[in-house]
Amino acid sequence: MEFDAVIIGSGLGGLSCAAYLARNGWKVLILEKHSIPGGYATDFKRGDFIFDVSLDMMPGVGKGQNLYKFLDWCGVGEKIEFSKLRYFGRLIFPDHDIRLPSGDLDGVISVLDKNFPHEREGIRSLFKEMTKIDEDVSKFVISKAPLWLQLPIFPFRYRAFYPVLKKTGAQLFDKHLKDKRLKALLLANWVFYGLPPSKLNIVYSVWPNIKYWKLGAYYPRGGSHAISNAFVDVIRQNNGEVVMNSEVSSIIIENAKAIGVLTKKGEKYLGKNVISNACAAETFHNLVGEKNLSKKFVTRIGKTEPSSTGFCVYLGLDEGFGTRPENLEDDEIFISNTYDLDEDYRWSLNCEVDKATIFTTLHPNVDSTNAKGNKFFMRLTQAQGYEYWRKYEKDYSMGNKDAYKKEKERMAKILIERVEKVNPGFSKHIEVIEVATPLTLKRYTGNQNGATMGLANTVDQCSPMDRMSQKTPIKNLYLSSAWTFPGGGQIAVIICGYRLGRQLVGR
Repeated sequence: MEFDAVIIGSGLGGLSCAAYLARNGWKVLILEKHSIPGGYATDFKRGDFIFDVSLDMMPGVGKGQNLYKFLDWCGVGEKIEFSKLRYFGRLIFPDHDIRLPSGDLDGVISVLDKNFPHEREGIRSLFKEMTKIDEDVSKFVISKAPLWLQLPIFPFRYRAFYPVLKKTGAQLFDKHLKDKRLKALLLANWVFYGLPPSKLNIVYSVWPNIKYWKLGAYYPRGGSHAISNAFVDVIRQNNGEVVMNSEVSSIIIENAKAIGVLTKKGEKYLGKNVISNACAAETFHNLVGEKNLSKKFVTRIGKTEPSSTGFCVYLGLDEGFGTRPENLEDDEIFISNTYDLDEDYRWSLNCEVDKATIFTTLHPNVDSTNAKGNKFFMRLTQAQGYEYWRKYEKDYSMGNKDAYKKEKERMAKILIERVEKVNPGFSKHIEVIEVATPLTLKRYTGNQNGATMGLANTVDQCSPMDRMSQKTPIKNLYLSSAWTFPGGGQIAVIICGYRLGRQLVGR
């Protein structure tokens, strides 16, 4: 049997593309190596708790809002129930402990005015420019015209976005603000995007945050796996197939054209189009094979920089924790030791867990469906560099994990002790501890260096012109993942999948 599209991997980039194609009459097949779909948009069960693997919050996905449209166009809008967070986050820095509202820009400005009255004018001019850039980016991702057709008019159509394409978040913030502490607070969540403002491309410095502050931060009822399941339902309802425990070993290339895939079980599936939701390096080096690619392209792929990775501690807490009033207000808490985010980034790369920013996620305050009774769960996360963990790779792959286990437990203990200072006594309520390291992330996703955002969101890799193209040098082979525009993050990869689906259907 030949499919219109064979899709490798069931991350949200693959699922959204498949859903759009299936709804438009394409016969699609998704092959997923794991037993459950979703990639990073999934969960796991331990005891009385179901832990969301990675999702923190999603911007502007309230019904009728700009980014909700992409869910709707893929057929899942009505299938997912989102809860709006009260706060974008609680920001704990050496001299500040403040909460910024979610979906209330005037409220955000009021909090900032109170703490930084000397920056009153700069705050307003910054948000004004951020809003204009956001409007342009939103207009671009929705546009149906291909990039090559828009290039001649790009400077005129996207008057706010075009001048800052090659700028960092720091350049934008420095233009409007002087106080280093204020700039650090506004990008306290740099750890979501893997780079500090001095290195982070303007898209990720502006686009998500201004939507969090203006439209709201949201979390799906049932966790991110509810999003993945909704896509799977749409695909199957439209005669598509989603097959678990089926790892692709190679893409079949004939006459420089992708015609299907082979699985590790020896199964062969033919497709008029092959779409890889897998890591770009895995796709080209292992599934396609360098013999099928030009040396120039292989060299280019070798020069790309993956994003940083992460270290996560999942905690299941007893009923006593959830009944304490001080635990019921926040969903996201950022705990930082410095206003110097470049220094913070260096700590993260070096895995200095006692220093680098921690962000804690308390989803039961928004959605209590994933813990039994009145029990509570929490995730502690740090951005980390992969190089620190490379010394454990060989033993880890061979199952010799004693030294690795000792190190991850040491790090987890330090993070718990740091959170204990913010929430005294919380550790007495811990029933379950599960730890995921960069090696865990690499093993489960196949992402190069356990990357959480695909390509690093640098100036040179993040703009529409610089991000990896969804079209590859192999005819009828496409990418739909965090490695292409608009990049990493759950809503971004959904947009990516939609854009590719629309392009293929239009073609």
